[in-house]
Amino acid sequence: MVYCHKPFAKTRILYHGPVSQPSLFPDPQALKSRIIQRRKDFDGLFDGYTRLRAISYVVSPQVLVDFLEKRGYDTAEAVVGENLAEAYRQSLAQAGATATERLAALVASGKVKLLVPAKTIHTKLYILERPGEARVIVTSANLTETARSAAKQVNYAWYADLQADSPWLGHIEKDYAEQAAGCTEFMGDLAALFKSEPESQRPQLVEAWLKSVPAEEVDAEARKLLHEIGHLATLTPADGAERVFSVKLPEAPAARRQAERLLAPLNLVEAGGEVRLNGPAFLRYIQESHGLPLMRVDPARREVVLGLDGTVRALTAPLPASEVLAGALALVEEYLNTVDLGQAPDPKFAKVSMFEALLYLFASPFADLYMRAKRRRYGVIDSRGPRFLYIYGPSQNGKSTFLRFVLKLIAGRSVEPVPGGEFTKRKVLGAAAVGTAFPLVFDDVVLATRYALFEEVLKSYWETWWSEDGPAPQIVLSSNAYSLKDWAKSRVKRLDFDVQFTPGGPGKDALARLFKADIPLFGWFAALYLEKLAEDRPPSDDELATARGVFIELYRHAARPLPDFFPAKPIEELYDPGRKAWSDLLNRLRKARIEWESDRASVHFADDMQHYEMREYIQSLPAFIKHKRRGKALVIETPHEFRAWLDGGESSRGWWQRLFRPGRP
Repeated sequence: MVYCHKPFAKTRILYHGPVSQPSLFPDPQALKSRIIQRRKDFDGLFDGYTRLRAISYVVSPQVLVDFLEKRGYDTAEAVVGENLAEAYRQSLAQAGATATERLAALVASGKVKLLVPAKTIHTKLYILERPGEARVIVTSANLTETARSAAKQVNYAWYADLQADSPWLGHIEKDYAEQAAGCTEFMGDLAALFKSEPESQRPQLVEAWLKSVPAEEVDAEARKLLHEIGHLATLTPADGAERVFSVKLPEAPAARRQAERLLAPLNLVEAGGEVRLNGPAFLRYIQESHGLPLMRVDPARREVVLGLDGTVRALTAPLPASEVLAGALALVEEYLNTVDLGQAPDPKFAKVSMFEALLYLFASPFADLYMRAKRRRYGVIDSRGPRFLYIYGPSQNGKSTFLRFVLKLIAGRSVEPVPGGEFTKRKVLGAAAVGTAFPLVFDDVVLATRYALFEEVLKSYWETWWSEDGPAPQIVLSSNAYSLKDWAKSRVKRLDFDVQFTPGGPGKDALARLFKADIPLFGWFAALYLEKLAEDRPPSDDELATARGVFIELYRHAARPLPDFFPAKPIEELYDPGRKAWSDLLNRLRKARIEWESDRASVHFADDMQHYEMREYIQSLPAFIKHKRRGKALVIETPHEFRAWLDGGESSRGWWQRLFRPGRP
């Protein structure tokens, strides 16, 4: 690979003397600065005012709404630096009709105004007002929740508090008006309908407006370009030269416009149909905009490469000395053993579930290769891809901490999962378009408000949206939604983290130490995994079969015994949380009884059970048990399969038979 370095043309600079500028700050104390490192740093700049006018390259509409509803502002107006109107429409389509109607009503009332420009504006300027006073802020921070939370980035601000009649304030307001000129108002069409039509018609108007939102899919040519750029950005020049390269834009006009829009934040210079890019800048842009780093898996070179924080590292590494590997495995086991510091009805089950989740996340960068192998062997006969990981558990059960820990094991440094509130179709398709193999992990997804999207993504991601153009990241979700519908059961690997931790409990110091430890286990795992893939064996129905074999080999090389909670088989063959719940329902709670007949079984729930409680038990049944509900009774049309499932494959006289009198089937 040749890295192009085009010489800069000589530029002639003409000097016209000093620029005339009136003194803006007669008081040296007027100008102040602030480093935005915490949420309170950002919030403190905006507290106490009643009107906002802003220019920001990226704006979150919800942040504008929060200024009115949570900060007590009367109006909030923003000029968006990039024309992201379609992206906002996509986001609202995912958020649903209620959120859309709420924002449209604020726009119609004049309290919120979102202006989109004809060309890119990179200014970040904020004008805050209250009676008799104003604050002007110039900063690097966008008007987004990411900048506000300050969890992943540090920003800097200069600001000045001015009187309402300040000449300089008037000058700044003219600058603002000049940049806002020519912008169009986002959602202005829907807001106009709100004004002209009766309020009772708003739900229908919103529904029609949302139906006009096209699917946010990246054109195949634009996606191919992003994959090419990602590949070039994750190459490391042998001579240590700066990673700068040129790529050719798509020739098709639509794909070219989309590519230019996607790459616009990088301030590219185009010449002769090509654009010149800086590799580290592209890596940081992908990480910032999509919430995950670029990872490239190269089976031919048996290499996994990660582009994170602007740097590129090869993660794969040969096995170390046995004692070094044993030490790394011991630290992972120590993390899993923190279950003993919480409250778990079955600690071993909780540890097995966590180990299975760890295997899954370690194997997830290779999910795209698994999908390719299935397509090569089975074609359209079996179009489904690897199941999605779904981690269930109520709050304080360690889901978020576990995800952060394993992502750190994979990346070698901290990588935060994507907040569940950002689980949108646009986010999923955007991550798939950039060509990264790093898992797309959504933490704490509220399915109650996103079930339609959940269904669309799980049914379409591998079966419809996936193509062999380039790698697609595997999707992982955690949630506190217990029950899943029948269609989802065959598409997810559900793992229950059945443990409860006390905030600030005894495991806090242990976790802090483990998070600080350097545990390069994934690199050794990845090297062995790619070796096994080179054997070109048929893809197993157990997506984690290769990962299990690799871990067994790691333990063998380390001369360390497998822990008793290592999942040597798929966890669904070892534990079934649904069967466990039914055992508890029938045997301990005694909230249901079964009447057995030769051709069916009837489950009668207790009179005091609520419908939502019954629904959870019904939805925990495996998909192969055919059933239908009749009031407070559940008719099982496949009684022998139901009986075998309750028994868990053990002897014919299982625990369920001991509950009921002899003579039943």
